[in-house]
Amino acid sequence: MSWFLSKRTVPQPLAQPVVAGEVLVHDRYRVGALLGTGGGSRVHEAVDLRTGGTVALKLIHLPGDLGAAQRAEWLVRLQREADLSRRLAHPDIVAVLGAGLQGQQAWLAMERVRGVDLARYTQPQRRLPENLVLHIGARVAAALAHAHGLGVVHRDLKPANVIVNLAAGQVKLADFGVARDDEAERTRTGLSLGTPAYMAPELLAGEPASPASDAYALGVTLFELLTGRRPHEADTLGALLKATAHERPVELRALRPDLPAPAVAAIEQLLARQPQQRPAHLEAWAGQVAALAALMGRLIGPGAAAHH
Repeated sequence: MSWFLSKRTVPQPLAQPVVAGEVLVHDRYRVGALLGTGGGSRVHEAVDLRTGGTVALKLIHLPGDLGAAQRAEWLVRLQREADLSRRLAHPDIVAVLGAGLQGQQAWLAMERVRGVDLARYTQPQRRLPENLVLHIGARVAAALAHAHGLGVVHRDLKPANVIVNLAAGQVKLADFGVARDDEAERTRTGLSLGTPAYMAPELLAGEPASPASDAYALGVTLFELLTGRRPHEADTLGALLKATAHERPVELRALRPDLPAPAVAAIEQLLARQPQQRPAHLEAWAGQVAALAALMGRLIGPGAAAHH
């Protein structure tokens, strides 16, 4: 698996010429093809007119009745996210290059990452080889450890927020949009930020986010990649919250009895109900799991391939 070593990406040229008359953002970014939508936002490919490079531009439509004070608060949040992301200089974290407001839109300029998110590989018919899942998990854990060392908790880790390019051996942790550093103001609504299916029991009970809650979300993500389902599943949000809080999760070894015991133990450690029972330092966990994945790769042999 030598292809899966950590790599820094090289900016790629725009695949097609820019058409005159396209929208300019911040008098710097010329908006191009739509890359995706979701959560009230759109992500476009764009050209940075200062550098000639290609970026991903996230455009978030703001409510039409937003007052001056609310616009100022939005701008502070965006600048905080951009500043926070600049602190998170890591090859496996998507870089945020700038942020601001233009008209009724907030914008974020980000590193253009070519690949697909891990949600694609949570489908049972597209499961990745288990050694590759562990390689990815180790890379994400190391990126989280870097953020945690700077006082930053992701708070919304899930398959959709991890982008991979298997051919290039690239892994990128994305969307620190709900991340906050330890000194940042908490949400005033009292609502938890994040996606409930990947949230640790203590978060669902109203406790603050921590490195341990990121570790739990990583455990749910890896469990889903290996089995095609999550440790807790329910038909309604209320039932999911109750199950996560009070019921034992489905055992990984019951769904994947073929997995080596150390791999099962590593993921179960992430999913421990009590935060203090999870890995105290994800960097150490990442090193152990990377070594295990390399050993499994040698045992599986070069014939194992992902289903694209």
